[in-house]
Amino acid sequence: MKTLRTTLLICTFLFVASASYCQQRVYRQLDSIFNNLYKSGSFSGNVLIAKNGQSIYQKSFGFADSSKQIKNENPTRFLLASVSKQFTAAGIVLLKEAGKLNYDDKLVKYLPALPYPEITIRQLLNHTSGVPDYLPVFDQYWDKTKFATNDDMLDILIKYHPDPFFEPGQKYLYSNTGYALLASVIEKVSGVSFTDYMEDKVFRPFGLKHTLVYTRRARPKQVPNCATGYVYEDSLKRFIMPEQHPVWKHALWEDGIYGEDGVNSTVGDILLWDQAVFNRTIISVEDWKEILGAGKPAEGDSDYGFGWHLINPQGKGRIAYHTGGWPGFQSYNEQGLDQNYTIIILRNKFAPRTKVPVEVLRSIINSINY
Repeated sequence: MKTLRTTLLICTFLFVASASYCQQRVYRQLDSIFNNLYKSGSFSGNVLIAKNGQSIYQKSFGFADSSKQIKNENPTRFLLASVSKQFTAAGIVLLKEAGKLNYDDKLVKYLPALPYPEITIRQLLNHTSGVPDYLPVFDQYWDKTKFATNDDMLDILIKYHPDPFFEPGQKYLYSNTGYALLASVIEKVSGVSFTDYMEDKVFRPFGLKHTLVYTRRARPKQVPNCATGYVYEDSLKRFIMPEQHPVWKHALWEDGIYGEDGVNSTVGDILLWDQAVFNRTIISVEDWKEILGAGKPAEGDSDYGFGWHLINPQGKGRIAYHTGGWPGFQSYNEQGLDQNYTIIILRNKFAPRTKVPVEVLRSIINSINY
């Protein structure tokens, strides 16, 4: 008996030691990648990488506000840009579960003045609607001294009636317009603002205490721990505010439109959200299948569900992910649907040339054997 007890103690010690060594090795590998990115001068933000819902790497880099020398920290909120779409999609799904709409309802049932009678809610969700891009129309007709809103977007589409890209359901084409329209549907159906609906029906039920819809220029208010976004100006060879940059000034007048954008959050809140995705909580299992199932256009292929890209690289496991980019901010959220891992990268320096090697991160995470 004594020999058996001794053997068990030795095995337990070896297992713990092996797990500890593995944790340290993984941490060092991940830290080397992000420290090198930071040393390039173009990486500022927060990173959280988790396995089985537990953080294996979490670190902050750079400044939330360079002028005030306020550093990025765990509670820092970042604009998610297009990663916002997965939350907008959840808002629509919850309306469906409440019996207030159906995915195959026509859009004009809720926004009757729009000149696109055949587009459905489902097609907006999975980018198969063919709805035209509102940005070129705004660029031509909008008074850029004013902030545009979702209502302004609707008015522009109704007044100028830009042609759709294709017949609804025919193809897949990623569309910011589609998700802005979904936010307007949420307001019409719920009877409250998109901001209030998302707080009450999405963020709060999922436990996201530090997440909110916040269009900081169009609707300024006091929100603590919000990062300032910066873009690089080649002629000055430094990062500046987007409104100071001749190419990115549209960040000003487009700031009031939400649905495709506008959600601000922290790495900690997004980890909670991703675990809800993995565990299929709050929303029914049937509707999670809709969310995490790619659309089926009549022509071509699609990897897009409701607010998520869906891939299975080399058949090694299903992945749901989304990128986000807006002048001053870049975001990335990836959930391993089979391996239960999360990669969250929130940045407040817009530097497209500084690429995070996501495939390498996946390889490191999948090497974990504890």
